[in-house]
Amino acid sequence: MFNYRKREDDAGFNYIVDEVVAFAAAQKEGREIENRTERMKNVCEAVVKCSLTGTRFEALYEKEGAAAFKNPYVMKNSDVQENFNAIIAEIINPVLPMVSCEDFIRFFAEVHQVGWGDTARFIVHSNELFMVNEIAEGVTRGTMQVIHNDEVTVNTKNIEIVTETDWYQIAALEYDFGDFALRAARSFENYIFLGVIKALTAATGVAGAAYTAAGFTKQNWATIAQKTSAANGGSAVWAIGTLAALNNIVPPEAGLQYGLGQKIADQGYLDRFFGTRLVCLDPAFEMPYGVNVNGDLAFSDNEIYFIGMNAYKPIHIVYEGNTVVVERDATHTPDKTYRIKIGMRMGISAVLGSKFGCLTLGA
Repeated sequence: MFNYRKREDDAGFNYIVDEVVAFAAAQKEGREIENRTERMKNVCEAVVKCSLTGTRFEALYEKEGAAAFKNPYVMKNSDVQENFNAIIAEIINPVLPMVSCEDFIRFFAEVHQVGWGDTARFIVHSNELFMVNEIAEGVTRGTMQVIHNDEVTVNTKNIEIVTETDWYQIAALEYDFGDFALRAARSFENYIFLGVIKALTAATGVAGAAYTAAGFTKQNWATIAQKTSAANGGSAVWAIGTLAALNNIVPPEAGLQYGLGQKIADQGYLDRFFGTRLVCLDPAFEMPYGVNVNGDLAFSDNEIYFIGMNAYKPIHIVYEGNTVVVERDATHTPDKTYRIKIGMRMGISAVLGSKFGCLTLGA
């Protein structure tokens, strides 16, 4: 949804974005990047040059280079700040899709984009079937039926990150813009991820008690899988959960466990169970305390969700516009640091066009 279109008349700006994306991708994938230190210095130099281009300090850059960022008159100049804000926005835009949780987008959520100021509107088609009437001789027609669809709207809201960048680190050519862009993108994605989980958990009760069960037994598993399949036109079903949750799904009979030990030991879970394909979700921490405080993961290890392969996804994510917005925090801008607000408009809502099931492992 967020992307960067290269500027035909600004090679320096394009260079910054391309390099930062390369740094972020390498860090995300755990790869070493060739000549990283030297390239990072070049990016800092290019950021300073682009920030001062078109301002009254452009000549100062030609004289002092990146050291111009140490000048408090430069740092506090509104034109320089606006140019810098534009750079920050454009380096985050292409990094955001890199950190999207593909499993959630594939199984749970649909992503939509609306224009600035618009509201997303969804038509939820009824899953009812027409009743077939037995007509007695001489009766002209059976009972009249009208199947109604539903309409759901999703409004976006502002979400933002407030952070600081260090002018002096940029001036010293030591600032890692790749790490900054990746960290900001991951922060937004983690917020969205948690919003999807919250909406999905709330929607489980709406789906109906008939599609939930407590305790792992063959009967509960088969019942939820069959009901989910039948409610979605006979679609094949995915059982989706964390590694710790799926690890519990093994046949209780010793005879059926023969030959499965190596698979469980290597992968941690079976590929299929009772005709249902198992899909393991990538782990993510609950924020803001998951990483350094309580270590809690965002997705419960006690729940497995059953989703029809051809079903409507239960969660809809709506983005307003196609770019993040970066602005200066006017209440706090000391000499050595520059505080900015990185914002976007988005909304998350459950739109239950299809039934899905949930199995709670613990009774």
